[in-house]
Amino acid sequence: MEEKKKSKLPLVLNILLILSVGFLAFKISELTKKNHQFKQELFSLVKENEEMNQIIINQDIVSDADQTNLKENLKMLLFSYDSLEENNSVAIDSINSQRFKINALLEKVEKLDKKSKKDWRQIYKLKKEAETLRGIMKGYIHTIDSLNTLNINLSNDLTDKTKKLNSVSSQNKKIKKQNEALQKQVAIGAVLQINNVLSSGIRIRNSGTQSETTRASKTNMIKTCFSVVENKLAEAGNKEIFLRITNEDGILLEAPAPLSIKDKDQKKINMSSKRTINYQNENTDLCIYYEVDNSIEAGNYKIEIFTEGFLIGETSLGLR
Repeated sequence: MEEKKKSKLPLVLNILLILSVGFLAFKISELTKKNHQFKQELFSLVKENEEMNQIIINQDIVSDADQTNLKENLKMLLFSYDSLEENNSVAIDSINSQRFKINALLEKVEKLDKKSKKDWRQIYKLKKEAETLRGIMKGYIHTIDSLNTLNINLSNDLTDKTKKLNSVSSQNKKIKKQNEALQKQVAIGAVLQINNVLSSGIRIRNSGTQSETTRASKTNMIKTCFSVVENKLAEAGNKEIFLRITNEDGILLEAPAPLSIKDKDQKKINMSSKRTINYQNENTDLCIYYEVDNSIEAGNYKIEIFTEGFLIGETSLGLR
C-alpha cells in the first residue's frame, strides 16, 4: 500500500506543475498583448503630440520667445499676486489658490527647460494657463479698485456728514447760548422793578406815635419806602423783598436772626431785613422797616433792595 501511494505522488506534482506553467503562459500572453496595446497608444500619443507641435510651429502660435519669457512672466505674475495678498484682504483664499497654481506652472516650465526636445504643445498650454491667471488677477485688481473707490467715497461722504454734523452742533450750541441769554433776559425782565425809593430814620415816642428824625441818637427804626411797578412778565404770587443796610465802613446792620440770600451767581449775601408781599402784577406801594437794636451811630448809611437774587434799587440815609 505504501509503495502505491509513493508511486502516485510524483504524478500529482507533475499535473500541478503542468497546470501552473499553463496558467503562467496564459498570463504572460495577456500581459504581452496589453503591453503591445500600450505601446501602440503611446506611439499614437507621441505621433499626435508631434503633429500638434508641427501645427503650432507652422501656424506661428508659439515661438522661442514664448518659452523664454514664460518663466519670467510667471514670476512677475506671482509677484503681482503677492502684492495683492499683502495690500488687500479681498478673497484672500482665492488669491492663495491662484498663487499655488502659478508655482505649479513654474515647476512644469522648469521641467520643460531640462528637455532636449521642445514640447510646443505643452508650452502653448502653459502659456494659455498663464494668460487665464493674468485675466483672473485683473479681475481682482478691478474689484479691489472698485472697493477702494467705494471706501474713498464713503470716507468723503462720512467727512461731509461729519462737517455738517459739526456745523449743526455748532449752530445748536450757538442757539443754546442765545436761548440761555434770552432766558436770562426774560428772567431779568421778570424780576420786580421799583422806583421812588426813599429811606428815613423813625423815632417812636412813649405814646407809640412815630415821627421822622435825622438824629442817630433818637432813631429807633429805619424805614424804606418804594413803589413796585407793574410787570406783566413777573409771576404773580408771594414775593420776598430784602433790605441790606451798611454803614460808611461797609459794616452790615444785622438782622435779629441770621438772614441771607444767594445772588444770581449763587454767592451768599447777608441781609438786614425782609418783607413778603402778594404781588399781582400791579403797581404796589410798600415800606420795609429795620428795627435798631439799642442805638445806632451817626453817619451815612447805604440801603440796598434785593429780590430773587437781584439788586433792584438803592438809596442812602444820613444821620447826625
